[in-house]
Amino acid sequence: MRRQINKIETEQVKGAQLLDRSVALLNYLAEAGEEGARVHEMAKAFGLTMSTTHRIVSALERHLLLEREPATRRYRLGLLLYTLGVKAVESTSLRRCCRPALLRLAAKTGNSVSLVARSGFHSVCLDRQEGTYPIDSLARHSQVPLGVGSASLAILAFLPPEEANGIISADAHLYHAFNGLSAEEIWHQLPGIRKVGYALDQGHLVAGISSLALPIRPPGRDVVGALAIRATTVQMPQERIPKLLRWMRREIQTIQQIVISARPKGQ
Repeated sequence: MRRQINKIETEQVKGAQLLDRSVALLNYLAEAGEEGARVHEMAKAFGLTMSTTHRIVSALERHLLLEREPATRRYRLGLLLYTLGVKAVESTSLRRCCRPALLRLAAKTGNSVSLVARSGFHSVCLDRQEGTYPIDSLARHSQVPLGVGSASLAILAFLPPEEANGIISADAHLYHAFNGLSAEEIWHQLPGIRKVGYALDQGHLVAGISSLALPIRPPGRDVVGALAIRATTVQMPQERIPKLLRWMRREIQTIQQIVISARPKGQ
């Protein structure tokens, strides 16, 4: 009987380990982007044998979570992930709460407005409304490490300090890919963002593009996301920022009231 229990526990551990490795490979390919990666590159990145990596990749491909380009033998994320992602976003209550605000801000400012939320150690764009002058500065990235971009910084700055420091440490090796950012640079920005209540990037991340973001912080809740306005640096001079902040704060106050009213009683 004891031997049978041990066998079941071992199988459970192996199953959890396989799932962890599969998710890690999906995240790895998400970072690789359009270029993708070959099996031996993935095996080396995670210290796995070729046979183990090939077995995981084959299973993910079979379920349409990965796709393989025959000519190069490189794997990329499959379209099923996109379909699942769209369904996840559409079912997100935060997106539904914020959609009217994005429409109003884009119409009022003429600039691109985004809703960004946290996903583990990264931030993801849940919704975007283009203005008269569309901005595509980070659109090629499905997700970015927390701390990259004004919206991501606004979220990171208003997490508990110990948690924020842990995230920066975990993402430190990823920052350099974004115009040479460093963990130290991101860490030093947080106190100032907490003091003024917003994050502003005036062309540092992407030359010629400015971005202004405010966190969404319902009373009694952790930060749930951020609203960001992106424009060319010429379109966002310093004297325009106070007006943008007033408009954004008004919309965020409405969003926070909706989030609180939608919260089940007793929570």
